Amino acid sequence: MRPRGLIGAAVLAGVAGVGCEAAPSRLGPGLDLQLRVSGAQLVEGGLADDQGGPVVSQVVRPQAEVRRGEASVALGGRLGPGGIALHVQAVGDADHWIVAPKGFDFVVTNELLWDASLELSHSICCDRLPVRLQAVDGQGRHGPVTETSFVVLPDVPPARQLISLGWDAAVDLDLHVELPDGTVVGPKNINGYEPPMVPDPTDETWMEGPYFEYDSNQQCRLDLRNRENVVWPVEPVAGRYRVYAQLFSACGQAAVNFTAMVQQGQEVTAEAGGTLFEFDARQHPADGEAPGLFVLEFEVP
Repeated sequence: MRPRGLIGAAVLAGVAGVGCEAAPSRLGPGLDLQLRVSGAQLVEGGLADDQGGPVVSQVVRPQAEVRRGEASVALGGRLGPGGIALHVQAVGDADHWIVAPKGFDFVVTNELLWDASLELSHSICCDRLPVRLQAVDGQGRHGPVTETSFVVLPDVPPARQLISLGWDAAVDLDLHVELPDGTVVGPKNINGYEPPMVPDPTDETWMEGPYFEYDSNQQCRLDLRNRENVVWPVEPVAGRYRVYAQLFSACGQAAVNFTAMVQQGQEVTAEAGGTLFEFDARQHPADGEAPGLFVLEFEVP
C-alpha cells in the first residue's frame, strides 16, 4: 500500500532577477531534497551544461564531516570574474538552489564572495554527500561544475525499522508513533513495553521493542539537533503504523517545516512532510486524542 501523508505548503522568497521559480515541491520548499540552502532560491531541475561561463574560483569548506538533519553547515568561496550568481545542487537531488553573492573580495577585487548556510535532510542515505557548484554570468552563461563533498557520520543505532522526524526551525517538535496495538511511543512513553502484572526483575523484553531515542529541543532547551527517532532493534510486528508530529512549543518561532521518514533496513519506504505554525502549539491534545498532526501511515505485512 502506498503511504498517505500530509503535504505542506510554504512560500519561498526568490533572489530577484536570477533564474526562475520552481513549481512547489511535493513536501514544501525543498523538504524532499537532501540539501537545502537557507535564504536561497529553489529552482526546478539540475545544473546546466558548461556554456563557457565563469568558474567557481574558490571553495571554502570549514566542516568536512556532517550529520543527517544538521543545519547551519557553512560553505563559502569566490566566483571567478564575471560571475554574478552561484548554483548549488546535491548529487542525486532533482532540483537545485541559487545563491546571490554578498560583495566583492577586497583581496581579489574582480571576484565576488559567496557563502551558503546548508541544511541537510535527515533521510540522506549514503555516507558521503557530493555537492555540485556552478557560477553564472550576467548573460546567463553557465560555467564548469566544481564539486566538493561532505562525509556523513552515522547518527542512529542499527535498526530493523526507523521512523524519523526532522525539521528546520528552533522549536520543540515531538514525534509520536502509534503502534498496531494502539500504543503510542513518543517523549511521554519512550517504548512499547507493557510490564506484567507481577514484576520480574530478570525480564529484559523491554529492551526488544521500539523505543524513542531522544527528545530534541525539550521545553525550548535548544540543542538544535532538530530530529527525533523511534528505533526498532528487532523486526517490527505486522500491522498498521501511524506517525504524528506535535508542535509542543514554537519557542518564539512563527512556523516550522518538517518531514517524516520511514526506513526499513537500508531502504526509505515512506516520506511525508508539512508545516506547523505558532498557533498550533497553543492547544495540546487531550487524553485519548490523536497526539498532534497526522503525517503518514504505513503497513508492515
